[in-house]
Amino acid sequence: MNAKKTSSKSILGNSITKNILLIIATGVIFLFVILLLLNLYTNHNKSVDVPQVKGLQLKEAKVLLKSQGLKLVVVDSIYDKSAVPGAIIEQVPSAQSRTKSGREVFLTIYSTNPPELAIPNLIDYSYRQAEALLTSMGFEQISIEETPSRYRGLVKAIKYRGKTLQPEEKVPSGSPLTMVVGSGIQSDSLSTEREYIVSPDRNTGRQEQNSNVNSQEGANIDESFF
Repeated sequence: MNAKKTSSKSILGNSITKNILLIIATGVIFLFVILLLLNLYTNHNKSVDVPQVKGLQLKEAKVLLKSQGLKLVVVDSIYDKSAVPGAIIEQVPSAQSRTKSGREVFLTIYSTNPPELAIPNLIDYSYRQAEALLTSMGFEQISIEETPSRYRGLVKAIKYRGKTLQPEEKVPSGSPLTMVVGSGIQSDSLSTEREYIVSPDRNTGRQEQNSNVNSQEGANIDESFF
């Protein structure tokens, strides 16, 4: 009996054994604290239902999501002239799904302003080709303005609100544009068409005819005088 008691006391009194037991106890306590903090951080067993915000405006969606402890983030926007600007198109997570309180709901909305597009260099293109290209880009309101030029039907400039656009300059999609097109008539030819060219021979003949008329009139005056 005394031998058994002595052996047990020696084991417990061993400093190495005490250190091992202390390490194990410390590890268990540390693991328990970590699990407790992780549970509090992730709001375990505190999930909420995601409300339906598709079709709503941002202000309405913000109030509804906030009541559920959720936040909203706009991640993308699409322009559609027939749609209501600011309306929500899509949401992630979807409606009626469950998520943790405090999480973010990602939204896609209809943009209020149209995107800006770069107008390509269309100088010296045929106006039909340029018109087809601009129409394919979404510019459907195109007016034609003619200007004197050597060749007819070639594009000389593209205007937006009276301003001549530079190549690759951006304008709002769908904006009305003016395409300046050559008329095929030069400004110099317009002025020369109204001028009459008199040959030197005809001019000399007119001068001789006028002198003969003047001499005849002078002879008649002399005769009447006598």
